[in-house]
Amino acid sequence: MLGEDLISAAAYGPDGSRFAVGGVLGRVTLWDGAVRARLGVLDGTTSDPTTDATGGVTALAFPPDGRTLAVAGAGGTPHLWDLASQTLPGTALPSPGDDIRALGFAPDGTLYDSGGHVPVLRRDLRPDRLIGGVCERAGSGLSEAAWKTCLQDLPYRRTC
Repeated sequence: MLGEDLISAAAYGPDGSRFAVGGVLGRVTLWDGAVRARLGVLDGTTSDPTTDATGGVTALAFPPDGRTLAVAGAGGTPHLWDLASQTLPGTALPSPGDDIRALGFAPDGTLYDSGGHVPVLRRDLRPDRLIGGVCERAGSGLSEAAWKTCLQDLPYRRTC
């Protein structure tokens, strides 16, 4: 059996060394590219690994570097999984809430997703662009005083 339950989505990694299958209960099973060795199981569509998944996997995609896996589910929220640690490095990406039916990465690492009632969303996931977006929304970075209060053990550096 390739997945933990009935398969609802599948994707090969960009170099063919990994294969991922998602199921109707929200789990994702990772395999080697030859589909001979199971590499792990992810709680694909949930941000909280202590709870049951929030819906079936509807789409999977590997970025060009193959280090992460984008997983979308019936809840309409894409998650990015770090494959080396098999953990979520952060929270789910914002979503309008509609089911995501398609995921894909551009060569530059930009993630695109779309659902039945939502136009294609473009998500630039490059770290410099993400940092710039956070700084823009926050209006500024941490002041030196705030840094000393929150990050006492680290030397101050300008964040935005």
